[in-house]
Amino acid sequence: MTEGYGTESADGHRDGPGALPFGVARWSQAATLGRGWVGIAANPASGWGGSRSRVGRLIQELKRHGLKACVAWTLAERSALVAESARDPGCRCLVAAGGDGTVGALVNERPGVPITVLPSGTENLFARHFGLGREPARLAATIAAGRVVRIDLGLTGARRFALMAGIGFDADVVTRHHLARVGRRGVMRPTHRAAYVEPVLRSSLRYRFPTLTTSILDPGREETLTGTTAFFFNLPSYALGLPFVPLARGDDGWLDLLVFRDSGPFRALRYLWLVVRGIHLDDPGVHHRKVRRVAISSTEDVPIQLDGDPGGFVVAGGGADGGERVVEVLPRAVDVLIPRANSSYNSSTRDGKRVGS
Repeated sequence: MTEGYGTESADGHRDGPGALPFGVARWSQAATLGRGWVGIAANPASGWGGSRSRVGRLIQELKRHGLKACVAWTLAERSALVAESARDPGCRCLVAAGGDGTVGALVNERPGVPITVLPSGTENLFARHFGLGREPARLAATIAAGRVVRIDLGLTGARRFALMAGIGFDADVVTRHHLARVGRRGVMRPTHRAAYVEPVLRSSLRYRFPTLTTSILDPGREETLTGTTAFFFNLPSYALGLPFVPLARGDDGWLDLLVFRDSGPFRALRYLWLVVRGIHLDDPGVHHRKVRRVAISSTEDVPIQLDGDPGGFVVAGGGADGGERVVEVLPRAVDVLIPRANSSYNSSTRDGKRVGS
């Protein structure tokens, strides 16, 4: 799920397999497109690759609906595209063409227009949750006639997350997988599920499972929990469809906190088996709370993953804040364009008017 981009030449054009499809407008031409255009933030390294051809098909399908497109393949182009979309009322939405890491990267640009997804990653949890499939024709129809819902996001440090944050063993696996994907030139290679086998084995042998102190800061609900792995879920989605918090909602103004108490790879394997069976929330070693703001600390550095990408560390004690890492919810923080047939969320309104209808 890690986002990866290729190299960029001196004039800002992208080299290699992520080069723009022939005849597609670059982001810098967005201001000349007039009303009815779509921005596409594309990641050529998502999943098994192949984003370039699928983006080209989406562009052709958008034309059938009278919509033009601008594509950003590099980080700089993506930032400029997001800025242009906020200035131009003719931009209908921004498309994350990639996996969950690409969605997370776009969310962290703080877009001012709705986002949607052309999934091409490994798990595509965000897209699947909202019923957004891989077929470009269906996505083009959603962009033309779908509806917009407003959802919460999570925040830790300066980074936002749409799906979940994991702290501990899970994040150690994600970090090892990420490092294995980085090529000699610093370019991310496409990935697949089997690529997680080695990182899982290495983490099982080497991760120390340091204790996490999790302090809930919500007024009137203050509580301190201890464990070795913690999760914050905004949406009820995790790799392989594992039902960690099946009733989590992205529009309730809360994050679902899970703290797994016991340490060691065998205990982690036991917890995983309980999750697969859907009975982990009844186990005394698993704490589940609805939270808005939480501080986490540890006596050792503990890795963090955000939406399947490395997200830094809970730094061992010391420093101005005592080493704590705060995780909190951002209510109604981003608009998502979804199929009209998806009735799981209420349509969003902006300034008293319904968006995207």
